[in-house]
Amino acid sequence: MNWISLALRNLLRNSRRSITTIAAVALGYSATNIFAGFAGYMFASIKEAHIYEQVNGHVQIWKKDARDYGGSDPAAYLIESEKFEEIRSLAANDDRIELAAGMLEVKGNLDYDGNPGFFFGQAMVPSEKDSIFSRSTALKSASGPGDIGKEITDETPYALSIAPGMAENLGLEPGTDVILMAPSISGQMNAVDAQVFQIVDVASEALNNRYVFMPLELAQTLYDTSGVSCIRILLQKDEDTDAVIADLRAQLSPEEWEVIPWYDVSRLYLRTKRMFDIIFGLVFVIIATIVIMSVLNTIGMAVVERTREIGTLRAIGLKRPGVVRLFGIESAFLGIIGALTGLVITVGFALFIHWLQPTWEPPVTAREIVWEIRILPKYLLMTLLLLVFFTSLAAIAPARRASKQSIVDSLGHV
Repeated sequence: MNWISLALRNLLRNSRRSITTIAAVALGYSATNIFAGFAGYMFASIKEAHIYEQVNGHVQIWKKDARDYGGSDPAAYLIESEKFEEIRSLAANDDRIELAAGMLEVKGNLDYDGNPGFFFGQAMVPSEKDSIFSRSTALKSASGPGDIGKEITDETPYALSIAPGMAENLGLEPGTDVILMAPSISGQMNAVDAQVFQIVDVASEALNNRYVFMPLELAQTLYDTSGVSCIRILLQKDEDTDAVIADLRAQLSPEEWEVIPWYDVSRLYLRTKRMFDIIFGLVFVIIATIVIMSVLNTIGMAVVERTREIGTLRAIGLKRPGVVRLFGIESAFLGIIGALTGLVITVGFALFIHWLQPTWEPPVTAREIVWEIRILPKYLLMTLLLLVFFTSLAAIAPARRASKQSIVDSLGHV
């Protein structure tokens, strides 16, 4: 307790220099964690947009090589209804799985009043699609939901949901009757009547001019099939993804099936995370270097000014390791007080942003969304420990240099 008391009194005695160093540590700590909080928001947004908003689920099951197939026989890679039901029964027996939904990829022409427009999209049972989509909390539009029209339900098998860009290009409104045309899986051109029920805001700019969602029954009629392209699995908890993947791969033949986690499907997430990890590492190294140099300057000046004090302490019996320990404790307190001050700044700034709700339009979206700074306890604790460690380490060199001076020279220092 005497060491701590002495270190604190020394810091108070040099209050102006101590405050400057604490401010440098606090700003470094808060800048690092504010950036980490924004990066965490970006990761969560991309993850939730892929899993929930784009209705991809946590896990996808495809026939082997189906995702890369570009030939003329798509029926060969569809999952037949019998096999689909077998896999659904398998999923139903796993408490970690909330839903196993079939998805059929669709593309063709949408004709309105003689004006055809190419479309691509997805077909699912509407209630199953809504179960996945409703879990989304990220990428919410700043102006609220952008849906226009009536809701698509399981009782409206002829209904369509289209993106705003497509509605604008073809002059479509809710209630408009259209014709869908596409080749069936046997190669015959097929056409079915449908009606635009909704114009729905989409998160991805790439989907804005072409995306269509339709009930699975309508798409299967258009394609003249009872199969689906893949099975999308929604889990109760995100953290169960790897365990569920391992169990499904053990139960399904790898020669026949591909069981893919969401992070392998979403290459954007992996690329963005790697990029931000590198940026975060560089930012932390730069800030840590600035903080260490500031602490070195503070402790170095303190050592020079307190040379006679060090000589007096050595004369009354303090050993050289004791001198290093004293300055190390002082430096550690600079790190602790600075990091705690930075923690207050970080939390306060995050709460201010949450209250202000600023908006921006990310590169991959077609709408303005509310951004935020997330509080990440892991990063807060990690940066606190690292800054305290580095500030303590920064005191060792000047303290060792001071402790090696002879007692006579130290007492005679002017």
